[in-house]
Amino acid sequence: MKQIKFLIAIALVSVIAISCKETKKEDVKDAVKTEVEAAKETVNNAVDATKEGAENMKEGVEKAVDSLKATAKETVESVKDGAEAVKEEVKKGAEAVKNAVKQ
Repeated sequence: MKQIKFLIAIALVSVIAISCKETKKEDVKDAVKTEVEAAKETVNNAVDATKEGAENMKEGVEKAVDSLKATAKETVESVKDGAEAVKEEVKKGAEAVKNAVKQ
């Protein structure tokens, strides 16, 4: 009878030990799963933030290009106007020199 009680005690301890082992593994699996999901969420947030940043940069670049384009057009027009004014002044100067030489 003592041997049977001893074997039953060993069996109970074994079952408890195995149960504890499995519980720990399940806890670890759950913890790992939770951490993986959290990491996945963090990565997704980072990707979304990067996409937003890229879109904002793209908009900024497009605005800068448009601004530079407008400035370049204004500069070209200004240079053309300046060149026309210089051309007119040179013509007037040449006419004045001709008139002075004729007199």
